Amino acid sequence: MFREEIRATVHLAIPVVLTQLGAIAMGIVDTIMVGRLGPEPLGAVALGDYLSFTVLVMCLGVLTALDAIVSQSFGAGRPDRCRRALQHGVLLAGILTVPTMLLLSQSHALFRLFGQTDAMVESGGQYVHAINFGVLPFLLYAALRHFLHGIGRARPAMAVMIAANLLNVCANWVLIYGNWGAPALGATGSAWATTICRWAMFMMLAGYMLLRSDLRAFLWTRLEKPERYLLMRMTRLGAPAGAQFGLEVGMFGAATMLMGRLGVLELAGHQIALKLVSTTFMVPLGFSITAGVRVGQALGRGDVDAARRAAVTAWGLGIGFMALAAAAFLAFPEFFVRIYTSDPTLVQMAVSMLIVGAVFQLSDGTQTIAIGSLRGAADTRFPMLVAFVSYWVIGLPLGYTLAAPLGWGPAGLWWGMTVGLTLVGTTLALRFHLRVREARLHALQAL
Repeated sequence: MFREEIRATVHLAIPVVLTQLGAIAMGIVDTIMVGRLGPEPLGAVALGDYLSFTVLVMCLGVLTALDAIVSQSFGAGRPDRCRRALQHGVLLAGILTVPTMLLLSQSHALFRLFGQTDAMVESGGQYVHAINFGVLPFLLYAALRHFLHGIGRARPAMAVMIAANLLNVCANWVLIYGNWGAPALGATGSAWATTICRWAMFMMLAGYMLLRSDLRAFLWTRLEKPERYLLMRMTRLGAPAGAQFGLEVGMFGAATMLMGRLGVLELAGHQIALKLVSTTFMVPLGFSITAGVRVGQALGRGDVDAARRAAVTAWGLGIGFMALAAAAFLAFPEFFVRIYTSDPTLVQMAVSMLIVGAVFQLSDGTQTIAIGSLRGAADTRFPMLVAFVSYWVIGLPLGYTLAAPLGWGPAGLWWGMTVGLTLVGTTLALRFHLRVREARLHALQAL
């Protein structure tokens, strides 16, 4: 039975993983192309990217409620509930856009609050200003993508992501360097390229659904009055998930802000190392999404044993990949860092952090797949609480203590984050095991 589960998991996971890799590839391209301008523009991308993404990822977390609701409804044979979930997801994306854009419009003040230099405040603020115009399409695209994942269709989002990456390279080339008569906007040009791509991604995915008669029915069979219960259920499931996403990404974002206070070189090295570990993270993240869908569909059918197999299979495949990634980072750290820069001082700075990043690969993979499995079981509040304690009460304060008072420097911050990720991974893996056992003891009652 595990052989069949592996086959089904890989079939769904491959396009999901490729989509996630495509998403990080856009950031990698931005970093490489802006990095050729020097450490200061690269630092602006680091600050602007992590402020905007920390806010946006919280909204994405709220929208992941679609994973549990759609997959369980689909597994139970209720396409009408899938349609209602999609319509409410689109509505929720529109609602989330307003506070998100208002918050990002205060980027200059936020950068000053975190003690950035005047130059970084100005360049980072311009970057976020451009990103702000892509918030709405980004969230609408996310709602459509999570719906399609929930019904087991991941290839359309993958195709859209591939097209968006090609567009991003061209837009960066024009707007960063000022080709084809365009002004040379530097780091801000990469932000405008990202915004253009986000509008294109939403329109392509929406267009695909409108052209497919079987999917168009989910959008346009009839528009009904919003259902308060369903909207509240999505909020109850999604808000803790959004908070958990924000706590995790916020930890890395806070580390980025602290790196900015240590110096431009430290910030640029942190950005490079973080891009590398973020790339490998996309693979277990893809398996996490797959686990959420497979677990949700199994629970919709009332099959708890199948839900457990789905989670265990995703864990095995995802952690196996992260073990290989850790070995590669430990064996050839300079090779990977030199993809981004040839500056010898910057290379050494980034290598010191990447070696620590290699250590937490297994922990990072464990925690994200555990979160996805629990999300498929509609369990989102406990992971939020664990993330808060592990990242913000233990991990980040420990990292700051190691970095500054104890003199470990930038690597100290990364060791603190490693401890936080390890605590989350082990705790949530145990949580899912206990939930499955509890369900079996209660005559296969839904988790």
